[in-house]
Amino acid sequence: MFSNRIANSARFLQMPEGAQLLYFHMVQRADDDGVVESYPLMKLLGSAPDNFKVLAAKGFIQQLNEDQVIVIADWLEHNVIRADRKVNSIYKHLLDKVAPDVPRIDPKPRSDVEDNSARVGGQSTDGIGKVRLGKDSIGKETKTITVANAPGGDVQAFIALFGGINPSYGELFKRTNQRAAATRLLSAHDIEWWRRFMEAYVSKIDDRYCPKATTPAQMEDKLGAILAYAKSQKTTTNVKFI
Repeated sequence: MFSNRIANSARFLQMPEGAQLLYFHMVQRADDDGVVESYPLMKLLGSAPDNFKVLAAKGFIQQLNEDQVIVIADWLEHNVIRADRKVNSIYKHLLDKVAPDVPRIDPKPRSDVEDNSARVGGQSTDGIGKVRLGKDSIGKETKTITVANAPGGDVQAFIALFGGINPSYGELFKRTNQRAAATRLLSAHDIEWWRRFMEAYVSKIDDRYCPKATTPAQMEDKLGAILAYAKSQKTTTNVKFI
């Protein structure tokens, strides 16, 4: 949610419209700690570098590294996040080092989840290669799902595709918003399309200009930017993004 207090403040309204627009999109795309990769976003919007400089100079954002990963200084003015639903940023190490004074919410264990370690601690105690699913409402036995043996054509198979880029992907199976995002993405393309897409995407994710999406919800939010990146790079891979 975009805070009306911020949006109506003189400090905000006195900025150029381009800087206001960039800030608005940063707020919309940030993770639970208010961190966002601004460079791909600026490329997508066609935003001038001066807009970034204005936001930094006026204290709306703080740059965390040379790749223009930033944290929104007033993040908690925009969002009320339940501690038992909050997921730490993949850039938590940068926040701890560069911006320790920016207010954050510490995640707390959920009473309805047996293993909170992936969300609270950042790494699943079940390991990177597998995720344990508890008994569901119809009493199926506990089973282990891996990228290799996940059932084809369903939400679980789609989420398993993130195993190569998200060490804590096992926790995604339990999150309603992630399953919902996966369902919507699968309604646009079938699981085989996504397998080919993710193969190509993983091969490009280390490029500093490639938008990073390590969860289905982030993929849903950033898919347009990822496709725009792929088109701009005129990728030569045999696996087509589009």
